[in-house]
Amino acid sequence: MKIVALQNFPAVDELIERFGARHLPFVLDSSLSNDGLGEWSFFGADPFLVFEGKDGRYVEYQTSGSAEPRQSTTDDDATISADGLVLLRELMAKYSSANMSGIPFVGGAVGFIAYDYGRQVELLPDLTDDDRGIPDIHFGFYDGIAALNHQTGELSLIALGIRADEDVVLDELQAIVSAPPKPVIAAVPQRDEWEWNIERADYLQAVQRVRSYIASGDVYQVNLSQRAKCRYEGCPVQLYQALRAGNPAPYSALIRTDGFTVLSTSPEQLLRKQGRRIETRPIKGTRPRGATPAEDALNAEALRTSEKDRAELLMIVDLERNDLGRVAEFGSVCVEQLYHLEHYARVIHQTAQVKAVLAEGNDVFDCIYALFPGGSITGAPKVRAMEVIEELESTRRGIYTGSVGYIGFDGNAELNIAIRSLQLKDGYLDYQVGGGIVWDSDPESEYQETLDKGRAIRETVDALCQKL
Repeated sequence: MKIVALQNFPAVDELIERFGARHLPFVLDSSLSNDGLGEWSFFGADPFLVFEGKDGRYVEYQTSGSAEPRQSTTDDDATISADGLVLLRELMAKYSSANMSGIPFVGGAVGFIAYDYGRQVELLPDLTDDDRGIPDIHFGFYDGIAALNHQTGELSLIALGIRADEDVVLDELQAIVSAPPKPVIAAVPQRDEWEWNIERADYLQAVQRVRSYIASGDVYQVNLSQRAKCRYEGCPVQLYQALRAGNPAPYSALIRTDGFTVLSTSPEQLLRKQGRRIETRPIKGTRPRGATPAEDALNAEALRTSEKDRAELLMIVDLERNDLGRVAEFGSVCVEQLYHLEHYARVIHQTAQVKAVLAEGNDVFDCIYALFPGGSITGAPKVRAMEVIEELESTRRGIYTGSVGYIGFDGNAELNIAIRSLQLKDGYLDYQVGGGIVWDSDPESEYQETLDKGRAIRETVDALCQKL
């Protein structure tokens, strides 16, 4: 591994534009440093290998070669022993390498795990319409990246020397970073009307249905969501730059593939693994930002003292403690920053931090199996909540409430929970928003909360675009 540190380099927006113009680029972007989060941003392009697939069928291919199909050998009654993450684990083992640099990510797999991958983890009914066709898993393998430390202001160019000599890769990265800026002559993006995949009255009825399940003791909490979609014509990189400016977040991401683009401005972490230290940071409880400092303080206090929101968070923290406990060293799971408030551009969130020490013999993939999908965006008990989601939501979630991030060749990882996230595919842009339904949920308030959560995305897109 070779690393070159730069003190002088383009602004982040220019780095996004330059890497975004390459083949299969990624940006893992801490567009907001908040309470110790968002210390690093990572940029890359031109992976040497891609792994993706869905519904038990996976393919790995060199980016300059032909695709080699790989099919899972699981049957309807099989366990997770031969699913997509098992294949990804086997593939990544070929490139395992140590990292003594002090930089949390120096190369590895970057991409996403869609919510619907959960069908391979748990036996679920298949009731929702797969109208978007997003892969369950997509990761590019990168042996050359740029890492920006927001605390020191230093950009590191990193080459692992897997696909080519380290000096060759460093020269390629330097050429991307130092290339003269191109004049931006981008057409104004265009969109048509937003359409929801569920009528308001039907959403309210679905909330009542969840409450009936809770009343019968079938479930304690269910995360119920709805999706907005519009036709969209425009540059994905330009859209991402607008989103990160309008709704900065510590777990933002841009993932461009040959068929679609994922854009995320997520505030929520599913997993961080550094060595044997592992953690997750669930969010439960949301209020809009106030129009004045006084109103903002009132909204924050209302969230801080809300018995309903505190009970929801505590329930999910207990679920996450149990999930981490499945892979952690006995007695190492602890909860920190319970009922902590985090302020974002449009909303205030209530969060907690659950930490543990990974047990000997377990790896990053064991952590993902234990946590995925995150309990804050399913409900509790997790499997029954996922069954209710499958019953009451009309379309597959795709990237929404899945995870975007990196899994390093060194075994470390950081993955978000893909809320405040969009999919751009086949000329359509969509985003999804939801909330946790409990017994004392008010249907109208829950519906309004989904609109509050999506307001930053919608207003950003609307301000950027002309109507088709």
